[in-house]
Amino acid sequence: MQRASALGAPLASRAAHEFAPAMEELNAPGPFLALSNGDAEVNNILLHASGPTDARLIDFEFAGYTHALTDAVCLYVPGPAWLTVGDPTTTGLADQYRHALARGIPEANDDRRYGNGLAAACVSWALVRPQRFALLDTRSPGDHSRLQLIATLEAAARTAETYQALPHLTAWVRRLAIILRRRWPDADQDFADSTRFPPYQARH
Repeated sequence: MQRASALGAPLASRAAHEFAPAMEELNAPGPFLALSNGDAEVNNILLHASGPTDARLIDFEFAGYTHALTDAVCLYVPGPAWLTVGDPTTTGLADQYRHALARGIPEANDDRRYGNGLAAACVSWALVRPQRFALLDTRSPGDHSRLQLIATLEAAARTAETYQALPHLTAWVRRLAIILRRRWPDADQDFADSTRFPPYQARH
C-alpha cells in the first residue's frame, strides 16, 4: 500500500472498504477451507505418459490449510515462472475446475460467493508482487520482469471484472498497472497475444 501511495495511487476509501472483507474472506474461508500444497503452479504438477488423467502434485514446502480458491489463482494470474496465462473461461478450464471443486465444496455453485472468493484470491496475489517494484525499477528497459508485474495486475483485475466482484478495488489495481505502463514505456505492451511473450527465464 505504501508503494502504491508513493507512485501516486493511494488506496481510496471505497477500495479500502472492499479490501478488508476480501482479506477476511481469505483468512476465514469457512466451507472453502482446504488442504493445499501451497504452490499450485504448472511446474509443480507431474503428468504421467498415459495422459492428463494421471497427475501428481509435487512441492509441499508451503503446504497447509487455506482458502481453496487460492489454488485457482494460477489459472487466471501469472505466477513467478510465466509472463502470461491463457483465458480459462474460453478454454473451459474455469468450468472444469469449478465443477470439480463443487463436488467437495457445494458452496462453489453459488455465483456470488465463488466470484468474491476467486477475485479476493487473485487480487491478493497480485498485490504481493509490487513489493518488488524498487528492484524492477532499476532494471534495464525491456526486462521481462516489468512486463510480468503489469500482466499480473491486469490479469487479477480482469478476473474480478469477469466475476463482477470488488469493483472499486479492481479499479485501483488497474490504476496501478496504468501508472507502471507510463513509468516503463518499454513495458507498455499488449498482452492479448500470449504467444508473443516467452516463459520467464531465471537469471544465472
